[in-house]
Amino acid sequence: MSKTTELSPNGNTSTILIVEDDAATRRLYKFLLSNSGYLVLEAEDGLAAVEMLQRHRCDLVITDMNMPRMDGLDLIRAIRKDFGDIYVILITAFGTPDTYKQAMRLGANDYLAKPFDFEELERRVHSYFRNRHRPPTPC
Repeated sequence: MSKTTELSPNGNTSTILIVEDDAATRRLYKFLLSNSGYLVLEAEDGLAAVEMLQRHRCDLVITDMNMPRMDGLDLIRAIRKDFGDIYVILITAFGTPDTYKQAMRLGANDYLAKPFDFEELERRVHSYFRNRHRPPTPC
């Protein structure tokens, strides 16, 4: 893992919200992404995530799909309705082609099926922030 700090366009550290009902998994993601230089916030489910997004600007949301109170798909709906263009990575242990299609149709930007290597998640996060800061390529 590299120890680079990703910056938002305004020069601040990029902020990631981890939405995961399993506390151990949430802490692991936070630890690993924090060590990569990101500011990481946590929420235990979709409702807690919406409350967090109302108080804090986040650049990226990594959410589990199956959670109590509000699942990941409903969270994606809420993000697209109320928070616009936040980049969303949906993680699920119940990955099927139909789940993938539904997630993308609702507005997920990326999708990972468990189990996966953490390095794959980290690579996708780094790639998002790296590409976000590039100017568009002329045709």
